[in-house]
Amino acid sequence: MTASYLYMPSITALNGHSAAFASISQNVSNLTTSGFKNSETLFSDLVGSKNGSAFGQFSGIKPATRNLIEQQGSIISTNRSLDVAIDGAGFLVTNTAFDGSGETFLTRAGSIDLRVVGAPGAEQTFLADQSGNFLQGWPSDGAGGFSIGTGLGSLQPIRVDTGAALSAAAATTTATMSANLPAGSATAANFDLSVGVFDDLGNAHTLLFDFTKNVALDTWDVVATTPDGALSAGSPFSMTFDASGQIVSPASQTVGVTWANPATAAASSIAVDFSGMTQFGGAFTPRAISSNGNTLGTLVDATVNAAGEIVGRFSNGLTQGLAKLPLAVVRNPNGLTPQEGTNFSLSTNSGDLRLLEADQTAFGTFSPQAIEESAADLATEFSKLIITQRAYSSAAQTIKVVDEMHQVATRLKG
Repeated sequence: MTASYLYMPSITALNGHSAAFASISQNVSNLTTSGFKNSETLFSDLVGSKNGSAFGQFSGIKPATRNLIEQQGSIISTNRSLDVAIDGAGFLVTNTAFDGSGETFLTRAGSIDLRVVGAPGAEQTFLADQSGNFLQGWPSDGAGGFSIGTGLGSLQPIRVDTGAALSAAAATTTATMSANLPAGSATAANFDLSVGVFDDLGNAHTLLFDFTKNVALDTWDVVATTPDGALSAGSPFSMTFDASGQIVSPASQTVGVTWANPATAAASSIAVDFSGMTQFGGAFTPRAISSNGNTLGTLVDATVNAAGEIVGRFSNGLTQGLAKLPLAVVRNPNGLTPQEGTNFSLSTNSGDLRLLEADQTAFGTFSPQAIEESAADLATEFSKLIITQRAYSSAAQTIKVVDEMHQVATRLKG
């Protein structure tokens, strides 16, 4: 029995340093894994006593692997529109099932991919992490904001295929026309300006304004027309300028249009801003012509911004928020339970999960089009490897010495 105690310190040392080798090996193998958090192995002494003795007996060492999840990796730009890194505290939230019924994981790996689910002909595309887990976010509230919540139940997977969202058609309600009408024009001289407008169904039309010089000083007759309907109000009218060439009236004119093509479109009322019109010498010069309104748009692609918003770009040229990523924080990140890949799950040691808006807190910020590199450092791991190798060799040598001592003692006893 006494001889077996001589071997115990060396055996526990070999086991402990083997655990250290495993940590180092894992760190080195993940040097290029984005969002990876390294670990280290620490040791404590094993001291035992027998029969109530006041004197302890050294029984070796006990390894304990500590996860350094709080350690920040370097942030590098990728120029990929959906990549996002977290600078500071916090995690992205993912779920193994697109309907949210799977396991919830936390990750710092922000290299976001697309994952397609559903039968052929009914496929849907969602944002997913490197492990294929579905990225979770607060959904759009349909009014330009997001449905922000505090619990995991407020999160949804983020769908980004063409059927995920539409940019609704909007009728033109305002337009701007700015041009210079030649001050030296003869009576009956004629010039045209046109602006593109939309009806409430998203159909594009042209609204034409015809300017004809009136016999009266500094006065022009204006008639509005459209090839797709008829003007029901606001046309014709007269436009007058003062002696310095600045417009006197009207600074704005509201025209009503009844659409005949298509007749199903609702009548439009468009306020046209003419305040930028002038009457100077020189040529007829259009300057600024614009209008609001848009056609129906389908989702073309998506990107993430510094607020964590997934912003969709639509075929009509407009953008709108699809979802907003929460910044998930816990009291003790190092207490999270490592899972497969670069994922972590909650534990009793980590504390409860809190969901925060990155642009409303100082815990951390999102860095768009970037990823966080592995927190493992090759030079550090090699230094640990050398120290661990020497310690392992010493433990092995100790066993050899104890064995030789045991053999000598056995021979002396014989």
